[in-house]
Amino acid sequence: MSDLKLPVTFEADVTSSNRVTIPTWLSFIEQGDSLEGYLQLIDKEDKYPFDKTVSSTRHITVGFLKPYLQSRELPSRLRITIEKVHKQPTEGLDFNLVGYKEENGTYTMIHPVKPDLTSQFQLDTLADDFAKNFFEDKTSALKKLDEVFYIEEAKKWIKPVVLLLSDEMGAKVPVILFLVLSQDYYQKLSIKIEVLLKRFISWIFDINDFNISTLSKLSSQLQMILENDTEPEYLDMKEIFDLPSPQRDIALIVIKEHRHRGIILEKLLAKIKDTKQNVEKAIDELVKRGIIRTFEENNAIVIDSLWST
Repeated sequence: MSDLKLPVTFEADVTSSNRVTIPTWLSFIEQGDSLEGYLQLIDKEDKYPFDKTVSSTRHITVGFLKPYLQSRELPSRLRITIEKVHKQPTEGLDFNLVGYKEENGTYTMIHPVKPDLTSQFQLDTLADDFAKNFFEDKTSALKKLDEVFYIEEAKKWIKPVVLLLSDEMGAKVPVILFLVLSQDYYQKLSIKIEVLLKRFISWIFDINDFNISTLSKLSSQLQMILENDTEPEYLDMKEIFDLPSPQRDIALIVIKEHRHRGIILEKLLAKIKDTKQNVEKAIDELVKRGIIRTFEENNAIVIDSLWST
């Protein structure tokens, strides 16, 4: 990585497709890297946090900012501050998280970072075999993916996790998580990993939550445990009730609305008796702490809980 120190701030034009381009002088930022930081209007101090992956054209989308603006129109230019850069690892990575779910009749890999080719072939085969066997003999299929195993050619340990999630019709369908670990990381597996996975599994309400965005966040948290023995901040209901207002009210509402995959910003504002500015500031603070998440859907900003709550 470049010797350039973070955070770094720059101004960029907003394109017609609501994207900004990463400047060429930030050459160490590459396709697939995940960026954390915040956006600002040029003449304002308000900060709007973002967590985005860099596209092949070195763009990041900023359309999520529109619902915050009274005009509902993005300005032509924004100030962007990048606080963290999570580099996409190489094929020799020590830890990876890969998911599989059914799409158009086949089990498709979901990967924040693509695994090495040997591991990918093995995991593709395992997922395909599991899918074929699951609906014939559920117990036997689950048993085959119940233990950690080793891929000799890739020198990787694989920890499978099978989840049964509701699809759009309410039927239970299986999805698969594969934790791909080097020997060193395998030896570091601990109860903290299990706690995080259990919270994540409890948080997932339906198959729509099993996507690159959530898997990227989970992968990052698992890697922090393996590398630094650092767990995310977990909040129980007592701690949520102890949050200052309006953070407490926001957290309680989004936990309740998680079964609907969150609540759009306008509806949340209508439910909380406080100023729009205070609510948006509280949302930003909760996002930074990893208690809630925001994402853009159908041109609206959605607020949802995370598995830490």
